[in-house]
Amino acid sequence: MTPLSVYILTYNSERHLDKVLAAAKRIADDLLVVDSGSKDATLAIAAKHGARIAHRTFDNFRAQRLFANSLCLHQAVMFFDSDEIASEALIDEITALKASGFSHDAYVVRRDWIVMGTRVHALMPIGCPDYPIRICHRDKTDFTEHSVHETPIGYESVGRVESPMVHHTFETKSELMRKLDFYTDLAATDLLARRKWIGLLLLKQWTSPVGAFVKWYVRSGNWRDGRVGLALGLYALKYTHRKYRKAILLTNS
Repeated sequence: MTPLSVYILTYNSERHLDKVLAAAKRIADDLLVVDSGSKDATLAIAAKHGARIAHRTFDNFRAQRLFANSLCLHQAVMFFDSDEIASEALIDEITALKASGFSHDAYVVRRDWIVMGTRVHALMPIGCPDYPIRICHRDKTDFTEHSVHETPIGYESVGRVESPMVHHTFETKSELMRKLDFYTDLAATDLLARRKWIGLLLLKQWTSPVGAFVKWYVRSGNWRDGRVGLALGLYALKYTHRKYRKAILLTNS
């Protein structure tokens, strides 16, 4: 049986964390929570499930994941977001993989998305379901330089896990808008790091949002998801406009 480390990044994550950890510990030989200053019941929930707890002030997701990765005790590492719950089928499939051995450097895992109680077709920048890498070899994994929407890199072979985890994200429209503010701060920083010409930023703050709405509301199929789908289409529009606007303001400051 190949031992598996599982980690979760947390910050005021009490809403779903009990179910996340209850499922995760059924496949984990080493359960780790990396927290960035929670004020709610997050740490108590982590302790209840026997997780090791580490603390790191948040700066960006890439740095946070590399820190967590360095603390894992085993070469095989799986990670969940603090609102991603492993299904029974996924628990069974991972258990079988542990028994047979992980023959690939990394594995993608199916992820179904629930937004405000509705299973959706897309949430910018991904279609749903999607297949993010969630199992990696600890010493062969790095992450892209993006501050948000970071992606594992460094692996040579990739396997596929079809059993889903369920991602419960954005319970209310106000939460959606708070996340928009947070993510666009990071995205604007990334735009500046790529040294985009100010004239291009000025143009794209008006042209790109329209394209984003068409892509993430019409072409993605979110129009089938009622009011929630429309809210996500408008999220894509506002996100795209705001990241360019914030980058312009940072350039001028």
